[in-house]
Amino acid sequence: MKMLEKIAYPLVFLVAIVGVYFSWTDLPFYEGVYVREDGFVEWLTVVALLSGAFLSLYRAYILKPFRGTWFSICLVILAAILIFGAGEEISWGQRIFNIQSPEFFQTHNSQGETNIHNLIVGGKKINKIIFGTILGIFVGLYFLVLPVLYRKIEKVKTLIDSFAIPVPKVFHIVVYLILVGLVELIEGGKKGEILEFAGCWVFTLLIFAPYNRIIYSRKSFER
Repeated sequence: MKMLEKIAYPLVFLVAIVGVYFSWTDLPFYEGVYVREDGFVEWLTVVALLSGAFLSLYRAYILKPFRGTWFSICLVILAAILIFGAGEEISWGQRIFNIQSPEFFQTHNSQGETNIHNLIVGGKKINKIIFGTILGIFVGLYFLVLPVLYRKIEKVKTLIDSFAIPVPKVFHIVVYLILVGLVELIEGGKKGEILEFAGCWVFTLLIFAPYNRIIYSRKSFER
């Protein structure tokens, strides 16, 4: 385990455990300060997403001569998804720069903010449908099904590697499940913020050192 991981994983667990503690001992502080909008935990989540995006873009640039255009495009797409997530997390800087929301978002956004995940369509929040149910299914398949298929089926392995998709190690799966368990101990209704924080950091650290790390290494190619 590299130094970054030795520092990052304990910090992720520390933030989650402190969140559990404050949710039981001082719920107003937990909800109003610790996990509030534009607060400590939210900005750490943004840092994780942008770090993963930067790493993906860097790999897209340095690996294009070795892996080809398609491999780099897939990494750029991954970076774009992470940047989108970071932008949504802070409502694209609206609160930071005190920008007025367009009329559409004032009408159709549950918080009146300029973001997609809080939009209400047909009386239902997109956040619960796409960023809740659908994302939950995707995360489950990614952490529990993909690693098994990758190890067992050669065609799946080849396809996943060609799309530059990082595959979780058993370690990542165990860490994520433990963090999910910790989040369930949180008192009150704001469990999602800690789960987002933990999930984003585990994924970024997973990108840094996945099971199929060799596909991102220039050392594996002849020069």
